[in-house]
Amino acid sequence: MWDLIIKNGRVITMESPQAQDKAILIKDGIIVDIVDNGIVKELDAHNVIDATGLVVMPGLVDCHTHLCEYATEGVHRVKGKSQKMAAISNFLDCLKSGVITVGDHHLGHPVLSTPIQVLKEAARDTELNIKFATGTCCVGTEPLAYTSSIRPGSSLTFDDLDTGHFAKLAVESEFPGENIFITATVANLPSHIVPNGGKRVFDKENVLNIVGIFHSLGKDIGAHIEGAENIQLFIDADGDVVHHGHGAEVRQFEEMARKNIHLVATPHGGTSSAPNSPQEIYSALNAGVITAIATDSYLPVHPEAVGMEELKVVGPKDFLRICKPTFEYLKQQGLSETECLKMITTNAAKIMGLEAEIGSIKKLKKADIILCKGLPVFDFTDTDSIVMVIKDGIVEINKT
Repeated sequence: MWDLIIKNGRVITMESPQAQDKAILIKDGIIVDIVDNGIVKELDAHNVIDATGLVVMPGLVDCHTHLCEYATEGVHRVKGKSQKMAAISNFLDCLKSGVITVGDHHLGHPVLSTPIQVLKEAARDTELNIKFATGTCCVGTEPLAYTSSIRPGSSLTFDDLDTGHFAKLAVESEFPGENIFITATVANLPSHIVPNGGKRVFDKENVLNIVGIFHSLGKDIGAHIEGAENIQLFIDADGDVVHHGHGAEVRQFEEMARKNIHLVATPHGGTSSAPNSPQEIYSALNAGVITAIATDSYLPVHPEAVGMEELKVVGPKDFLRICKPTFEYLKQQGLSETECLKMITTNAAKIMGLEAEIGSIKKLKKADIILCKGLPVFDFTDTDSIVMVIKDGIVEINKT
């Protein structure tokens, strides 16, 4: 007896370039087999979903968000203990938008002081795959302002960020996110408040030491970076994941591919520089860099972002919309729709170290699946067209 069978859908496995008219057999939250639809009538199941006319594909993966810190204050206007409730509300918005896996950040917001252990506990109680990147943050005010996941709600100095501090961050971090800010961030602040946005924070020796600390503890490391010279520091130090990477050069993408350094692109903003253009993202993919697109929720949209003039602040519901200009350009360059969608499924899962569990529809992977009225981004960008969200083989959202 199967727990769930999904039949008659156009299955996008991400393992094959073409959609397949197949049925998916699920037991104990795991994809056990993918079979011809004709076989299904001979099988018994507790629940059978007829996906006729729908696309069936892996749940979306957003590998760079700020749903538990900045968003709780900026979106819900809450502080104190209510921050945990606001974070859970943001997680529900993800699930309703087809995002089943989230890579969130805990950087020690100076106002919101909820410890990482509390947020990890809250995440375990939600129907999402949630991993946290712990890190230090540098905001480009005058003077520069430093925060850290180790001492949330506190203002730090550069001297506080010693070897022991980064070792503690590495132990707590669950995926290579913005573990260090090689360049100062503009955060969500008006430009006149952050005149040092984009300023280099760490020099070559600092970056080498910090990357070495993470690697010595068996952890991959990611970095917030903009500007070619600053990106090169991280490449030379054999870092693992470049977040943003605004201003990277083609030769750097080629070196990143050789060194297996990944890229999380944010084509709508995230630094003081112009965001990743569709052409830059194509250059990264063409060079062989494993590349994902993420929302950086909740992020104000940069004025130079391509094709996003009507957006002001990006959240989970805007995930597909921010991908559209890039995906359309990539398709013009000859990439398949499936290759594009890997940037918000398979590639993002790999960056988070979860490729063995999620990111594609494959035997023995988790049954984290969405059913859609067409192909995301290419046929629609509104989340209402994602009509069903299945997590671990259980229907969690049903809009049919």
